[in-house]
Amino acid sequence: MESPLSAGHRIFPILLWLRDYSRDAFFRDTVAGVTVAAVYVPQAMAYALLAGMPPITGLYTAFIATIVAAVFGSSRFLGTGPVAMTCLLSASVLYGLQLEPMTDEWVAYMGLLALMVGIVRLAVGVLKLGFIVDLISNSVVIGFTAAGAMVIALSQFKHLFGFPVVNTTHIFTIISDIVQKLNLTNPYTLALGVGAYAIIWVSRKISPYLPGALMAVVVTSLITYLFNLPEKGVAIVGNVPQGLPSPTIPPIDSEVMSKMWGGALVVAFFGLIEAVAIAKTLAIKVGDRWDPNQELIGQGLANVAVSFFKGFPAGGSFSRSSLNYALGAKSPLASVITGALVGVTLFLLAPAFYYLPKATLSAVVLSAVIGLIKPQDIIRLYRINKMDGAVAGVTFFSVFFMDLWVAITLGVLLSLGSFVYRTMYPRIVILSRDPESNTFVNAEKRGLPECPQILYIRPNMSIYFGNAQYVYDYIIDRTKERLSKGPLKFVLIDMEAVNYTDATGSETVIRLIRTLRNLGVEAAFANIGCDVYPLLENAGFDKVVRHDLVFDSKGQSIVELFKRIDHSFCREGCPHTVFKECLTVK
Repeated sequence: MESPLSAGHRIFPILLWLRDYSRDAFFRDTVAGVTVAAVYVPQAMAYALLAGMPPITGLYTAFIATIVAAVFGSSRFLGTGPVAMTCLLSASVLYGLQLEPMTDEWVAYMGLLALMVGIVRLAVGVLKLGFIVDLISNSVVIGFTAAGAMVIALSQFKHLFGFPVVNTTHIFTIISDIVQKLNLTNPYTLALGVGAYAIIWVSRKISPYLPGALMAVVVTSLITYLFNLPEKGVAIVGNVPQGLPSPTIPPIDSEVMSKMWGGALVVAFFGLIEAVAIAKTLAIKVGDRWDPNQELIGQGLANVAVSFFKGFPAGGSFSRSSLNYALGAKSPLASVITGALVGVTLFLLAPAFYYLPKATLSAVVLSAVIGLIKPQDIIRLYRINKMDGAVAGVTFFSVFFMDLWVAITLGVLLSLGSFVYRTMYPRIVILSRDPESNTFVNAEKRGLPECPQILYIRPNMSIYFGNAQYVYDYIIDRTKERLSKGPLKFVLIDMEAVNYTDATGSETVIRLIRTLRNLGVEAAFANIGCDVYPLLENAGFDKVVRHDLVFDSKGQSIVELFKRIDHSFCREGCPHTVFKECLTVK
């Protein structure tokens, strides 16, 4: 469950979890930290390639981001660092700048992107705006994840087959380029990649705790060294510098930043969804207290920190977080230990990766994303709700033609737009009393008679600028229709389902009252909420409405209005017994 941290703990959350730390907790955290690190090292290097970065930068990002996020975050399980989708989105942003991956310029601007992403996440956390992530619907995430996983898989074919592939995230373009170049496949590279994937797959079948990726790295590196495969065209990682690079400020170029902000926001918010969803899910499972805004502060600071050390945008990893959870991590120290071991690898073991085939890193990425390609989830969504399924489908197929960050932005706009469209035409119900249940129900749906002198109508949604005119037109049209058939006296508007009105909505209600009065009909109101009445009052509601026509309930409104209608018409001109009060005059 969520529990906001105190001011001191918000600045240094480490004080909270170290307060009651025990020897048993340290043992559990150490086991989790070491196990995750064994998986993490090859994964971080592989995801760096996915971002178009040199493999060593994956270790820079993993070392710094993991520790900073753990110290300043709130979740004991969340593992922060290189993440497949975030890396792919980040590369998509820089492709839009016409930059070449692996170049110094690409690395520099990837650091700038990490800084921008970090600032956004930090601001969201400090201002407690974590709720913003809810604006990205699950349908967009499902559509994007399926398509993004396809892009990730296809992007690895250049390392798996051993030939260059066009730098883009457009699926059709990548597939076309691969098909045309299949004759350039290096058999040694392909064999290493397939072998590495097989090792990872078999290790998972044996036990989810086996570091299959690390085993694949060791085995394929030895084979590459022993058989001198680089001379046969196998691409390897090559010289890997030890330690961290000197801190440098990313290039603050206002012109470039103006082009990157759209993509940076998408990367930032998609990463927030991942981080918050993972942390929340695991915290609920074990009953932990957690603070989503504090988590975002940790994520923001982690990205800001890596931006000064040739890093790239980092996010929360579901696989590594789940491993922490499965291994029973007791505190964020588990992630600190993981980051520290990545640091040890970086400072002491980096040269050992010289003969690591890039095909092996490609296999690591493929093993992580193949399971995410689930277009059937889009079909499932469509069966539940056609609009959600359509949004997921459009998001999915747009990736075939657009940059990833543009596709996800389109999906978000479609999702929000479809919601707004539905609210622009709210369901408005004509009510009448059901003689069997003695309750007010939808008269048109049930085929019940309506009182000729009282039009009882209920908008089933809040009234705001997007639907105010529709509500106004609907009520006026129905009023005119009823006036043409009989002596309508009152339009009773049930406000039970109206939870909010903005300025436009409130002013429209005032205009509605005046128009009805000009038509010779009085507007009456029932069930105005205590939150809505002040908003109407601010627009001048009290000045135009008759106070004796504002009621607290349906029953009271019918009793009082019935006293004021033409009872002689009830006896002589109305063939129906709509209300129980009708029996008193018929």
